[in-house]
Amino acid sequence: MKKTYLLVIVAAIFAICSCTKVEYIDVTGRVLTEKEVPVTAGTFQLPITVNGTDKLVWKVRPVHNWLHVDDTEWKQNAYNVTVRYDSNESSMNTRNFARVGHLVVETYDGFVADTIVVKQRGITPSMKLSDVTVTASETKCLIPFNTNLTDACRSSMTFSANEDWVESVVYLGNGKELEVTFSANNHDDRSAYINVLFVDAWGDEHNAECVLTQKGLE
Repeated sequence: MKKTYLLVIVAAIFAICSCTKVEYIDVTGRVLTEKEVPVTAGTFQLPITVNGTDKLVWKVRPVHNWLHVDDTEWKQNAYNVTVRYDSNESSMNTRNFARVGHLVVETYDGFVADTIVVKQRGITPSMKLSDVTVTASETKCLIPFNTNLTDACRSSMTFSANEDWVESVVYLGNGKELEVTFSANNHDDRSAYINVLFVDAWGDEHNAECVLTQKGLE
């Protein structure tokens, strides 16, 4: 039977999170803790204590290249690891949204490889849809939108409408418009809310909404 050890982050500095809170993240082993850092570059201390044995040999290894650990030697017993993180500030050429990185606490014998999740702030994703009015006989229209979403963020978009006379909402892939299909209107004026939902790297949901109005028969 494999021998297991327990690595513990000092609770006085970091709050312990449940695995369910970070299900959207590809983690290794348990999630020991979650740390949120600002958009600007900086450092934080990662105090590690060891439970169960004083012979355990371990180290902290960054998984993402914007996280850095200067002291990469194997450690024994308690130790404060200094973690550096790069800036996530946007520039004229880049739009840097919030991101998630991992630090892996691993033992020399390979029996434990748990994860610390580091969440860094960035610009807030946004989208604005334009309201559209169509005639009673029309069955298709384009809904323009403005957004700062990158192509990678757009892949997470899902669409819905609150009225069943709206048959489909499709992203055209051009970064500018949605295509909506619907039935012709044989009655009075009617309206439907078109909703776009998208998820950022932290797993937080954002949404945008507009009104599609269809005129009735004259």
